[in-house]
Amino acid sequence: MAASDGWQFSGAASFAREATARLFGPLFGWYLRGPRVYGAEHLAELDEPVIVCPTHASHLDTSALRLALGPGHRRRLAPAVAADYFSANRVRWFFAAWLGAFQFVRSASPDSMAAAEALLKRGWNILVFPEGTRTRTGEVGAFRPGVGLIAKRSGRPVLPVLITGTHGILPPGAWLPRRGTVEVRFGAPMSVAPGEDARGFVARLDAAVHALRPDPAAAPAAQAPSAQA
Repeated sequence: MAASDGWQFSGAASFAREATARLFGPLFGWYLRGPRVYGAEHLAELDEPVIVCPTHASHLDTSALRLALGPGHRRRLAPAVAADYFSANRVRWFFAAWLGAFQFVRSASPDSMAAAEALLKRGWNILVFPEGTRTRTGEVGAFRPGVGLIAKRSGRPVLPVLITGTHGILPPGAWLPRRGTVEVRFGAPMSVAPGEDARGFVARLDAAVHALRPDPAAAPAAQAPSAQA
């Protein structure tokens, strides 16, 4: 069975996932104090399916992002998760698949690329962490070229996202979360330019994500997210 044909992409699984999201969303919202959402107007610009590219500091990033996206955009969201980490433990993989995940080899193998492209063709938004792994310091790590290859080959737009605060709630190595404030900042969707290679696009994506860092002198209003798990 292809990675894009798993049970997690069935209509029944999508329905159950959303029902669970609405049931446990308030608890996650309490832990994340929201999260606070900025740039929500960019979600209205999306020509779905899209490649969602957030920063990665915690296992809570996917849940925070789903909460910020709201039910309309998260219903067909498929996160790419590290095959070497999640395939090593059946329980770990079940919970990842419950969130609609598919396994992705960090080196962007042909099979992983094909799975990502197949999901996009079927109308799924895919979530790809450009850093490839969680940061251990809380600072944004270097972006890998894999997401640029997917964007170039599929022709689909990319949504840059900066997530802050999750590292303090559940950093790598921690088992129990502690309450904190999380912010999710969306940037304008972007596409690979004619003649642009994958590395060039990823460099632009990196700059776009870093540009989402808040200006201390400005205090834009945050939008309340919709419940999810």
